[in-house]
Amino acid sequence: MEIKTLCILLMFVGIAVAVKNRMEKGMAGGIFDSAKPKSIPQDVVESALVKFESMRARLEGRYGRSLTRPSVTQVKVQVVRGLMYHVTIIAGLSPTPKESKSVRPEVQKDFFECHIKVWSQPKMNSESSLSLKAQDFSITKDCQASDIKDEYRDLFDKFLMTFKREYRQNDGTNEYEYRYSVFVQNMLTVEMFNQFEQGTAKYGPTKFADMTEAEFRKLQSGPLKKTGIKKQAAIPQGPVPEEYDWRSHGAVTPVKNQGMCGSCWAFSAIGNMEGQWQIKKGELISLSEQELVDCDKVDGGCEGGEMRDAYEAVIKLGGAMSEEKYPYRGENEKCKFNMTDVRVKINGYVNISKNETEMAGWLAAHGPISIGINALMMQFYFGGIAHPWKIFCNPDSLDHGVLIVGYGVKDGEPYWIVKNSWGKDWGEEGYYLVYRGDGTCGLNLDNTSCIVD
Repeated sequence: MEIKTLCILLMFVGIAVAVKNRMEKGMAGGIFDSAKPKSIPQDVVESALVKFESMRARLEGRYGRSLTRPSVTQVKVQVVRGLMYHVTIIAGLSPTPKESKSVRPEVQKDFFECHIKVWSQPKMNSESSLSLKAQDFSITKDCQASDIKDEYRDLFDKFLMTFKREYRQNDGTNEYEYRYSVFVQNMLTVEMFNQFEQGTAKYGPTKFADMTEAEFRKLQSGPLKKTGIKKQAAIPQGPVPEEYDWRSHGAVTPVKNQGMCGSCWAFSAIGNMEGQWQIKKGELISLSEQELVDCDKVDGGCEGGEMRDAYEAVIKLGGAMSEEKYPYRGENEKCKFNMTDVRVKINGYVNISKNETEMAGWLAAHGPISIGINALMMQFYFGGIAHPWKIFCNPDSLDHGVLIVGYGVKDGEPYWIVKNSWGKDWGEEGYYLVYRGDGTCGLNLDNTSCIVD
C-alpha cells in the first residue's frame, strides 16, 4: 500500500474514532458536530461553497433579491462509507424591494440557510486516493428563509456607541434595521473566519462591521496588476536576520488614515518613499498622499490606482511634497503641486522577488516593501497572526496596497509586519500581522520599491 493512501486511510480512521467517542447516547451512523472545526479539510468547505455559488442564480431568482457573501456556520460529520459532511451555509438577502407587498412572504425575510452534503471517501487503486463530491441540493427543500437574528442586538448597540454611529429608525427608510441586518451577516462571517483561522488572528466587530462588502471595497484600489516592472532588485547574499523591524530604525512614519477614499495605492507607495529617503538621506519626512490623488493622471485618485504608476508620477512631477505643505483631504481635487516645495525625489523603481525568504533579506538590507494584498480578511481583523485558508483569501485577487515594514517569529510562527492606512484604531494599532512563508493572501506577488540614489 502506498504511503499516501495509507495516510488518507489513517486520517479517516482518526476522524471516525473522534466521532465515535462523541456519540455517547447517539446512534451509530448519526450526525455529530465536528469536535475540532479546524480539522475539517479545507476542500470540504470549498466544495460546499462552490456548490452554493453554482446555485446562486437560481436562489436569487426564487427570492427576487441578490445575496450577500455566504458564511459557513456549521459542519457536522456522519460516518458512512467514508465521511459525509453536513455543511450549513447562511447568506443574507438584499433589502426588500418596495414592490415586495405582491411577492411571496419568504421574500421579505432577511436571511436564508442551505444545507449541503459533501461526501468524502477513500479511493483505492487510483492515482487520486480521495474522492470528494458536494451533492446536489434542492433550493425548495434544503434552503429555508428566516427572519433576522436578534441575538446580536446588544452587540450591535455597543458597536453603535463605540463608533458613534447614529441610524434613523422612523423616517420610512429604517436605516437602523438595514444596518443591523448587514451587521448580523458580517458577524456570521466573523464566526466563520474565527472557526477556520489557521493562525492566532482574531476577528470581530471592527469599525467596518456595518458596511456591506461593496461599501468596504471602496476603501481598496480595485484589482491590482502583478507589477509588470521589468527591472528586478538584486537580492542580498548571506544569512537573513531572524527578525527585523524598520520602525525601530526610524524609517516608518506614524500610521495614517485614508478615510473613505480608495487611495491605499498612494499610501503604500508614499510609505515606501518615506522609508527609502530616510535610509539613504537620514531624514524621515511625512510625504503627501494627496499629491498623488490629485496629480497622478494615470491612476484614479479615490477610485484606485497602482503603486508603480505612483512612482512614475512622482518622477514626472519632479518629486514629492511634504504632507504639511500638501495635506490629505481624502477626495479628488485639483492638482496643487508646487515644485518649490518638493522635499523628496526618487530615481526609479524595482520589482522584488516573490520568494519570501529573499523578500525578507531585501527588506532587512534595503527598507520597507510596497505590496499588493487581498484585503478580504482585513475588514474584521482584531489582531494576532493572520493565516486564513486560500478559499477565503484568494492570492490571485489583489485589491489593496499596503507596506511591509518588518518581520519576525512568535511562538514558532513566522510573520510579516504590515503597515495599513485605516488609522490606529484598526488591527494592532494600525498594523496587520500576516503569516510569512506561503504567499498568504497573495502578499508576495506584487512587491516593489522606489530607488533613491
